[in-house]
Amino acid sequence: MPFIIRNGLLFVLLVGLSGCTSMTSLMFYPLKDYPATPAQLGFDYQAVDSIAHDGTHLHSWWMPARGEALGNVVFLHGNAQNMSYHQFNVHWLVKAGYNVFLLGYRQYGQSDGQAMLPDIFMDVHAGLDWVLEQNNHLPVVILGQSMGATLAVYGLASYPRKTQINGVVLDAAFDSYPGMAATAMSRHWLTWLLQLPAYAMTSRYDPIKWIDQWGEMPLLMLHSPQDQTVPYDAGERLFLNAKQPKAWVSTHGAHIATFRSEQYQQVMLDFMSNLPP
Repeated sequence: MPFIIRNGLLFVLLVGLSGCTSMTSLMFYPLKDYPATPAQLGFDYQAVDSIAHDGTHLHSWWMPARGEALGNVVFLHGNAQNMSYHQFNVHWLVKAGYNVFLLGYRQYGQSDGQAMLPDIFMDVHAGLDWVLEQNNHLPVVILGQSMGATLAVYGLASYPRKTQINGVVLDAAFDSYPGMAATAMSRHWLTWLLQLPAYAMTSRYDPIKWIDQWGEMPLLMLHSPQDQTVPYDAGERLFLNAKQPKAWVSTHGAHIATFRSEQYQQVMLDFMSNLPP
């Protein structure tokens, strides 16, 4: 699903005038309806209702592993639609023996509130809290794609219990919110001249400033040179700032199409099977 900036012309004009953090809400494009639940697609699941630190109600899904569970994956999807549309990117993990928690961000699906920075990081924390509180003694891995990969960086860096997370997988992450906004503006003739005002958006939560704040967290990053949505070099810059242990995999194909390939599925499975306890 492409990275979407809603009302692009309005977005850059407002950001250029105010530079307000709240303007980041225009980077999120939520849909309320679920076209299909996991059950309708043949998967067991549990609806999870939780409360973020500011009192916002969140509605997420928990998909238990088929067979004996090997670990827990917290899935953070991209900026458009909702978890129902993105669930196809994680069905394979359930089949491979992993429990998957699909986080329902605020304003998406049946979750309340408005999606914006920094509020949405409270959703990431609430999702991690819920998974850790299952006390199943299995490793916990964050999998983020596109905007979800980018949210994962500051979300984990600011998480009080980050030492309880075992690893992170980022697919098609970008290094800067203003930079990504400017890139999106550059792709349409109506907004091409307005790239500069996009840089007035807050950079406080830019992943490139926080990815080295995880300690010795194992990291796997994947990105395709054919990605026409998030620039490949934006992912490379982010990776260079991360601490070891880390691994970079150059994939092939369209934006967040990574796990349609069994080759890259196996890369992630190998990464998780080799995580330290």
